[in-house]
Amino acid sequence: MSDNRSRKKRKSNASYVLEILLCLIALTAIIFAMLFLVRSHNLEDRVNELQDRIDIYEDPADPYIPTSRAEAMILDQKDENYAVAYNEGRYKLLNDMKQTLLDSDSVLKTFQKFYPDDLIIYYEGDYLFYPISQQLRHHTYDNSLFNSLDNGRIAYVSSDVSTETWIDVSKFQGKVKWSEVAKDGIDGTMIRIGYRGYSKGDIMMDDTFEDNIEGALKNDLQAGVYFLSQAISEEEAVEEAEYVIEILQDYEITGPVALDIELVGGDDGRGNALSMEERTRYSIAFLERIKKADYDPLIYGNLKSFLIMLDLEKLEDYPKWFASYDDEPYWPYEMDYWQYTEKGRVDGIDGDVDLNIKFIKE
Repeated sequence: MSDNRSRKKRKSNASYVLEILLCLIALTAIIFAMLFLVRSHNLEDRVNELQDRIDIYEDPADPYIPTSRAEAMILDQKDENYAVAYNEGRYKLLNDMKQTLLDSDSVLKTFQKFYPDDLIIYYEGDYLFYPISQQLRHHTYDNSLFNSLDNGRIAYVSSDVSTETWIDVSKFQGKVKWSEVAKDGIDGTMIRIGYRGYSKGDIMMDDTFEDNIEGALKNDLQAGVYFLSQAISEEEAVEEAEYVIEILQDYEITGPVALDIELVGGDDGRGNALSMEERTRYSIAFLERIKKADYDPLIYGNLKSFLIMLDLEKLEDYPKWFASYDDEPYWPYEMDYWQYTEKGRVDGIDGDVDLNIKFIKE
């Protein structure tokens, strides 16, 4: 009997505990629901606030704008600035080109000005662009130091380079009065000693060579000689050098012996069809024979000679005599002489004569 009462009591106690737990669970659920409603209300208010701010930012009358719109405006401004700069640059470029054409009356010179990283020549109806090589030695002459004088000559004034004024002559200058030449500020002369005929290939002495070399030396002018080659083999190149050496035995010259490389005689020039490799090889044969005879070798040419006809890399070790008729040399590579005009005027010479600067490094 007592055991039954005890079991009923324990059952009653367990029922009370269960009821209490259910009440606690219900209370917890109510609290979580209230918290959720509060949180949801707060989030809704935040969303509405943000929407109001967005609406304000997108108001055309408001000074603030959204990031996306600001980025779009920046891109539009960049495009507008680019268009303005492009048009201004294009206008300046076209204006500069127009002025260059007016100043020089030359399309070639205009190209040369606007493409400073290339050497440009006009040859057989085409403009040819030769990238300036960094494999070749460059001269250090400053173009701003070339000064045009009133007498049509050009002087170069530098602390580390001195210069002399030279002329070069041939039968085309006629009878030269060398005493007058010597008094007109001329330091030296290159005299044509001879040439090989461009058709038959005979070697001939220049008609005025003897008078010119004797007149120059008599008046204490420095003198060198040059030979116009039309050799089409190494044997002919050496033959030309031997011819020069034999004649010079009768004279004591202080200047160099130059090889003149040019295209001559139009389509009939016997050497015009040579390849660059052939012409370079024959030139070296001439220059080496001159050097072996204890004369100073020199090679003469212009842009066409040095860019189209010869391989400059193989001629790197030989002094250059470069021809370019302008106020400053259009040539970046090393040169020892610069022939800057074919229309020079010198006392004692009737008509035009080539004028040259000889560079002497201190």
